[in-house]
Amino acid sequence: MKRTLRGAWSRRSTLLPLLLLTVVVTAGCVSVLGVAAAAGTSAALAVPLLVLGAVAVPTTGRELAAARRGEVAIARLRGLEGRSLHVLLALEPLLVLLLGGLAGWLLGTLGARVATTAWTDADPATYTLGGVVATLAVVVAGLVGVVAGMAGALREPLADQVTPAARPRRRGLVATFLDVLVVVGAVVAAYRASTVPADEPDWVVLAGPALLGLAVGQAAVLVVRLGARAVVARAGGSLAGYLAARRIARSADAGDALRVLVAAAVVAALAATGAAQVGDWTDETARLRAGAPVVVTQPEQDADGLLGLTRDLDPDGRWLMAAVVVPGGGSVPARRVFLDTERYDAVVGDFLADTPAAGVAGHVAELAGTSAGVVTGGTLVVTLRGVSPRTDGLLRPLVTLELRDASGEERFVPVFAEVPRDGSPVTVERPVTDCADGCLVERVVLDRTPGTSPLPYVLSGLRLRPPGPADAPEVDLLDGGWEPEGPDRFGRPGGALPVDLGLLARTADRPQVAVRTVEAPSTPVLATDTAVWPDGPPLLDSVGGDDRPAGVLERFPALPLVEADGLLADLPRAAVGSPPTVPAAEPMVLVRADAPGDLVETLADAEGAEVRTLAQVEEDVAAESGSAQALVYALVAGFALLVAVLVLVTAVARQRAGWLRDVAALRVVGLAPARLRAAGLAEAAWLAAAALVATVVGAALAARLLLAHLALVDVPEHAVPLTTGPALAPLVVAALVVAAVVLGVTGRGRTAPAAESRPAILREEATR
Repeated sequence: MKRTLRGAWSRRSTLLPLLLLTVVVTAGCVSVLGVAAAAGTSAALAVPLLVLGAVAVPTTGRELAAARRGEVAIARLRGLEGRSLHVLLALEPLLVLLLGGLAGWLLGTLGARVATTAWTDADPATYTLGGVVATLAVVVAGLVGVVAGMAGALREPLADQVTPAARPRRRGLVATFLDVLVVVGAVVAAYRASTVPADEPDWVVLAGPALLGLAVGQAAVLVVRLGARAVVARAGGSLAGYLAARRIARSADAGDALRVLVAAAVVAALAATGAAQVGDWTDETARLRAGAPVVVTQPEQDADGLLGLTRDLDPDGRWLMAAVVVPGGGSVPARRVFLDTERYDAVVGDFLADTPAAGVAGHVAELAGTSAGVVTGGTLVVTLRGVSPRTDGLLRPLVTLELRDASGEERFVPVFAEVPRDGSPVTVERPVTDCADGCLVERVVLDRTPGTSPLPYVLSGLRLRPPGPADAPEVDLLDGGWEPEGPDRFGRPGGALPVDLGLLARTADRPQVAVRTVEAPSTPVLATDTAVWPDGPPLLDSVGGDDRPAGVLERFPALPLVEADGLLADLPRAAVGSPPTVPAAEPMVLVRADAPGDLVETLADAEGAEVRTLAQVEEDVAAESGSAQALVYALVAGFALLVAVLVLVTAVARQRAGWLRDVAALRVVGLAPARLRAAGLAEAAWLAAAALVATVVGAALAARLLLAHLALVDVPEHAVPLTTGPALAPLVVAALVVAAVVLGVTGRGRTAPAAESRPAILREEATR
C-alpha cells in the first residue's frame, strides 16, 4: 500500500484531474438526487452529467496509462500480463476515485441542502440512500472507464512503450465505433422526443442534449481536421498557419476535449434557455391567475354585494375592482370570470402587458354597458288611449311593468291612468326605484282597476327616461316586438295583442300579459381560443347559473383569472336579472398596486378574507408546476461545464510537454520564437472558432428538437402552455464563453517561454 501511495503521489499531476472529475460528477449527481428526494423533482436530470463523465473519464485513463508507460514496460518485461497487470495499474485510480467519491458525496449533500432551501419550500434531506448508491456507482463506473482508457496503451508494442515521447496515433476501430454510436444516440434521442409524451421523457431523451452536443462537437473536430489537412497540402500561406494546421492534422486526439466542451456548452445553453423561459412562463401564469397586483378574496359576498362593497369603498373607481370567478366544470365555457370592466384600466393597467392576455385591455370597454331591455332607474313614461270614443263609464287601466333586478328578485312598477271618453291619449309618469344596478324587463301586464269598464284600450307608449339631464334620450321599451304570453282555455291568445299602435288589452275581466318576442339580450364576452359550443350558439352562464345568449367579441390565448380556458364578461351587465350567485363562485376584489393601505386592511378584515400578492401567487405556481426542476437542470449544466473545463485544461496541460519539444526542435532549425508563438495562437483561434460555431449549431438544434420534451415543468390544467425554442441571449453567451475558454486555456498552454523551450532540452531528454 505504501508503494502504491508513493506512486500516486509521484503521479499526482496526472491523478488530480481524475480526482476533480470524480468530485464534480459525484457532487452533481448527489445534489440532483437530494433535491429530488426533498422536492419531488426528477432524479433523471443527472443523465447529461453522467454521459459527459462517461466520455471524460476514459480520456483520463489514457493519460494515466501514458504517464506510466515506462512502468508498464518494466512490468511486462517481468512477466506481468493480463489481469495482474490491470490490477497493478488500477490500484492508484481506485484510491483516487474513492477519495473523490467521498468528497463529492459531502459536497453534493451540502449542495442539495442549499438548493432545496433556496428553490423550494420543502425540508432538505440530510441523508439519502440514493446519494450513497449514486456515489458508489460513479466510483465503479469511473474505475471501469479508467481501465477501458488504459486498454489501448497496454496493447502498445513494447518498443513504443519505452520511447520517451508518444507517437501521434490514429483513432482506432473502437474509438470510431463509439463516435458513430454517439451520432446514432443523438438521432435516436431526437426521434424519441417526437414520439414519447412530452411530460414523460425517458432517459434517452434526457441524455439527448449531451449526445447531440457530442455529435456536433465531433463534426466540428472532423471539419477542423479536414481543413487542417487541406492547409497542410496546399502550397503557400503563412508559416504559422502551416504549423498550426499540421499539429491539428497529426494529432488524433486534438479535439477530444473540444467535443466534451461543446457538449457541456450545449447542455448549459439549453438549461439557461429553459430556466429563462420557465421563469417567464411562471411570471405570466402568476399574473394571469392573480389578475391584478393584489387580490383579496371575499367568500362571504355575492355578486351584488361585492359590487356594492367596491363602489362604497372606492366611489371614484381608482383602486378596487370587483371580480367573480366561477370555475365551472365539464366544458371550457362553463369556466368564466366576471369583472367590473369600467374599472379595468384603472386597476389592472399594464399588469398583463407581457402576457397572452395583453390584448384584453383594448376590448373590455365593449363589454360594459346596458343590454337591450335593461332598466337602470329613471322615470317610466306610459301612454294609454282608447280604441274608440265611449258614451259613459270609466276606463281606468292598470299597467304593471315586471322587472328582475341584479340580485334576481322580481320588481313591479304599477302605473294607473284614466282614459278620457273620447279615447284620446293620456300620459302618466312613474319613477322606477331599486334598479340602480339594472333590472331586466320581463313582462307587461295590462289590467283594469276594480269597478271600471271592461272596454278595450291600447298601450301606445312605454318609454324609459334615464336619470340625468332632462334632454337625455328616452328608451322605447316597446321596440323589438311583443307577443301574448299564452293561449286561453279555448286555444285563443290569452294575452295582450300587438297592434300597430302598441299593445291591445281586449275586452276581458282578467289581466292580459305580453312578453318580448325577441330573444334574451345577447351578452358580449371575450373568449379563449379553446372555448367552443358544439351543441349550438354561444351561451354564457351568468353568476347565478342561468344560460344567456352570448356574443364573442374577440378571442385570446388567455384571459385574466381563467387563464387559457374560459370566458370574460362584464359583472354589472351579467348580474342584471340573474338568480342568486352560485355557491361555486369565488368572489374577490382586485386591488391596484399602489392602493391606499387602509382600503386593503378594510377588505382583509372581512370574514374569511385572504390577501394575496403577485409574489405569493408566483410561489404557488412554482410549487404546483415544479418549476424548480428547470433550476436543477441548470445546476446540472453548471457541473457539466466544470467537467468540460477540467477535461480541456487536462488535455492542454498534457500536450504542453510535446508542444515545448516541438518548439525546441523548430528553434534548432532556426525558426524565430515569434513565429512559433503565432502558430500556437493560430491553433487556439482555429479551435475557438470551431467551438463557437459548434456551440451555436448544437444549442439551436437542441432547443428546437429537445427542449420542449424535457418536462422542465408540469403545466397545470387551464394554464397557458410553456413555449420553448431557441433564445438568442443564452445561445450567444454560451458560444462566447466557450470561445473564451478555448482561447484562454489553449492559448496559455501554447505559450513557450525561451527558458522552457530551449533546444538543449532535447539533448537532456535523450541522455535520461
